[in-house]
Amino acid sequence: MKDGSPTSSKTRSKTNKETTGETSSKMNNQHKSTCRVLAKKSQATLPGSPGLWLFKALCQAAVACCLFICAACGMAGADQPASPQRIALITPAGTGELAEAIRLGAEAAAKERGAQLITVEAYPVDSASHTSSNADYAISPPSVGTPAAANRDYTRSEREQAQVQAAELALKQGATALLVDPLSEDVLGDIIREAETVRTDGDIVPVIVLNDEFPVKGITSVISMDNLEAGRQAGQGMAELLEGHGLIALVGPDPLSAGLVLREQGIEEALQQYPGINIIPKSVCNNRDACWQTVKQLLDQYELTGIIALQEPASLGAADELHRRKDGRQISIVGFGSEQQQLEQLQEGVFQRLIVQNGYSAGYLGLNQALAKLKREHVQTRVILETKVVSTDNMFWMDNQKLLFPFVQ
Repeated sequence: MKDGSPTSSKTRSKTNKETTGETSSKMNNQHKSTCRVLAKKSQATLPGSPGLWLFKALCQAAVACCLFICAACGMAGADQPASPQRIALITPAGTGELAEAIRLGAEAAAKERGAQLITVEAYPVDSASHTSSNADYAISPPSVGTPAAANRDYTRSEREQAQVQAAELALKQGATALLVDPLSEDVLGDIIREAETVRTDGDIVPVIVLNDEFPVKGITSVISMDNLEAGRQAGQGMAELLEGHGLIALVGPDPLSAGLVLREQGIEEALQQYPGINIIPKSVCNNRDACWQTVKQLLDQYELTGIIALQEPASLGAADELHRRKDGRQISIVGFGSEQQQLEQLQEGVFQRLIVQNGYSAGYLGLNQALAKLKREHVQTRVILETKVVSTDNMFWMDNQKLLFPFVQ
């Protein structure tokens, strides 16, 4: 066999691989042996090396500090409260005690739920009221704060425009929901359109309607009395005062809201059960002075035995005329509202009955419904407020005192 044959070549290759393997194995064994020796030496020197122990202690302390800082940052981030919802209360269409009761109720709910209440003065109030200092803050258009504005009467159209402007201002101030007692259907429609255009995330600002009813789309919730039932209470109260016989007049503003229409309907339904009571056609008056003149004309023309006043201004105007006359005629007045002057005149016997709603609950429940909508919780589209018939016989009952004087702590 020749040296250059394939068999001879394979033999040499095998011999070379074995030699290489043995050499590599020896080198690995020597490397492992060296590593073990170094490790033992290193372990032998650790206890006697204070510098190394100090270094290890510092490293451990640094790691512990880092872990503590990270944990603290995580806890701070988890516990940091979200920004409170900013709910705006537009100056109610009514003034005086009812408006103040609404404001107090909204303030109480805001404090309970951690919300921020913004009160927006659309226009100066017509009479003195119990101004609350509990709201987070109040804002008003520049024209409202001027002495000239405070000393003049606003026309209805000016008041309507002022309410819309107040809503616009609240939205610019970052209001996330609006509570409003609108003057008219048109005002409410304009406010809802403003609320629909202010958001860019697909959601609209909730609009909660207080103290009235309007057939307008886009309302989140309505907090109001049952006007039909309240009208029935007024009619029944008048029938009891007249003992089923007499001539009565209805006085009040234009029925610009569904609430007023239902209120009149309830009065008529109750009085239909008493054929001895006749009702003359309703007389329209929109403020205290106009209602005073209206009642004066009615008393000059008719032998009235009773007057049902559908709102506070009509009640006060009717009382003004009776004070002026003092002719000895016995005229029973049933009114709506709980203004301070009305309560005083109730005690004096000028009014015989007042139909009173819970304004405090309107503000309280209204703010809660706004928060429910913002938090995607269940929202009641309609919340009915209780109304009570108050007379000299029951006005000092504890429950009625809370209803009539919610601002008294």
